[in-house]
Amino acid sequence: MKLNNQELYDFFVEKQILALYHANTVGTSITYLQNEGLLSRGAVEDKGLFQTPQSSDDKDKEVNVWHDVFLDTSDLHTYFDRENHYGPILFEFDLELVKDENFEIWITKDNPIRWDKDTPYTERYFQNIEELRKLWDTIKRERKMITIRNNSSPILFNYARRAIVDDPRLLVTYSGEQVHLFNTAKSKIIENLPDNHILKGKFIPRTDCSKRCYCRQNYKDDYSPQKLKRFFL
Repeated sequence: MKLNNQELYDFFVEKQILALYHANTVGTSITYLQNEGLLSRGAVEDKGLFQTPQSSDDKDKEVNVWHDVFLDTSDLHTYFDRENHYGPILFEFDLELVKDENFEIWITKDNPIRWDKDTPYTERYFQNIEELRKLWDTIKRERKMITIRNNSSPILFNYARRAIVDDPRLLVTYSGEQVHLFNTAKSKIIENLPDNHILKGKFIPRTDCSKRCYCRQNYKDDYSPQKLKRFFL
């Protein structure tokens, strides 16, 4: 259910959560850049814009999260020492966005992919800050998803700090040529950034992977050329 914005902000500060994150593909991220903000998948569809298909799309519609914007309370790439499953572009936002009363913020108790249409809302979402505080340490971080409900227009870029881009250090065949995934993705992003864009100069390569991180190995071994192109190109 809707949480009190100021109380949620104070709780996050207490938990030393000072930024929120959204990961996506290069293609969907370019749609965000062209429209000056994040959009729910439902809003992108309603506007007839491009987004990379996700396996969860049908379920998102079934359980009524299709028009929600999703954020994480940590950089899951760093948290798990592996690539983010939603895409190689990671937008980082200042926590101040939580205090914006224009945003109706709910937090899930589990990933909606595990819900069904009859799952009660008391099992889907934290009901208030008191419950959030009580159960916070009992539920895995990745299952506690920040959702900004009922989104229909671009949001959040005025809170954007930076965007981090994965570099798998791989080549793929694209339009009949061998291209470097990171370099080509970066070029496409730059092409779609207006000169005065808030993120101009703030798309940076990921350089903070630990020695334990499996992202590049996973990109090499587990991603087909088609999936790499879908994520990066």
